[in-house]
Amino acid sequence: VQHRTAGLRFAVGVFTNLTQDHLDYHHTMEEYVQAKKNIFLHQSPEDRLILNFDNPGARSMASEAVCPVTWFSRKWQLDEGVYLRDEAIWLTNEQGSREVLPLELIQLPGDHNIENYMAAIAAVDGIVPDKCVRAVALRFQGVEHRIELVRELDGVKYYNDSIGTSPSRTVACLESFPEPVILIAGGYDKGIPFHALALEIRERVKTLVLTGDTAPAIRQAVEEADGYGPHTPDIFMAGDLAGAVKEAKAAAQPGDIVVLSPACAAFDRFKNFMERGQVFKQLVKEL
Repeated sequence: VQHRTAGLRFAVGVFTNLTQDHLDYHHTMEEYVQAKKNIFLHQSPEDRLILNFDNPGARSMASEAVCPVTWFSRKWQLDEGVYLRDEAIWLTNEQGSREVLPLELIQLPGDHNIENYMAAIAAVDGIVPDKCVRAVALRFQGVEHRIELVRELDGVKYYNDSIGTSPSRTVACLESFPEPVILIAGGYDKGIPFHALALEIRERVKTLVLTGDTAPAIRQAVEEADGYGPHTPDIFMAGDLAGAVKEAKAAAQPGDIVVLSPACAAFDRFKNFMERGQVFKQLVKEL
């Protein structure tokens, strides 16, 4: 990744977050950080950099920016930048303050998607009219493999989040649902610890179905998490994705959510996360 982006200049750069990921490719966190910095290192003063004020890793990059920084924050009302106010996304810049997007228009679940809209609004400010932003939000219901609703069966909704190839992505997915969650997880080992994910699973997941190479490691992390006890959550091991879907269906009750969000890459069993997601959707449709 680093050699592909080295030297490229982006008129608008968006840096949403920095978390441990892709260490199977970059080997060290330092190498990964340097690769991500290529998003903005070759910008010019007339360009624009969008940074997430709520993410310490992204926030630390501001001192190295060579162009103006526009901040966005879901947690703080900024003096300047993109932020939440009165159940809407607002933007404040040298022209003043304005409401851009009421949250009720956003069709995608999860706080992370609010943050994605914030970053996009900052990126297109002055280029795309606010009315177009609102029109897109009202009709855009997501893309394949990203908390994609597959079907509802017997009062249970099944979601495909195969793009969840890291623990932080799966945490964001789990935080999207107020309903009881049955989580299917596990896959290729990228060398990322599962401790933070385990705490989230302990708090939000009623039944955990594990499959793939990392299944034992995720189970161990959950069982060692603070507050873990019998049935908090129930944990099942499956030999393959088909078996995991069957276990999830057996555990599900009306009102539950079943979601594939593996927290791992797919290379242990599949070509990529897209193939994994397609197989999951087919299995769910055949139930």
